Amino acid sequence: MNKPKSDKEELDPAKTEVLDKIADFILKKDLDVLAVMTIESMRPLHFLGSQAMLFFEPFLGVLIKPEKIKAFREAMEESKYIDYLLARIENPPTQQ
Repeated sequence: MNKPKSDKEELDPAKTEVLDKIADFILKKDLDVLAVMTIESMRPLHFLGSQAMLFFEPFLGVLIKPEKIKAFREAMEESKYIDYLLARIENPPTQQ
């Protein structure tokens, strides 16, 4: 019988790195409550948003590294990454 993988094992490090940077920016600007409300209210549309990013990817590539855009777009296609981003915003790691 196969042992189920933990959620941490299933997450792609490239995608979580991008989401960590986004969460850090949100926390740095003290926008955590607004971000959580927005992400939760737009949850049913996250796949459509990722498809819109596919259209804008060539234009955004001028400002942001294409591999970061692709990682974020692919992360928005899966709910486990939405959950990861929300958890990261709601429970930031303690800084020592």
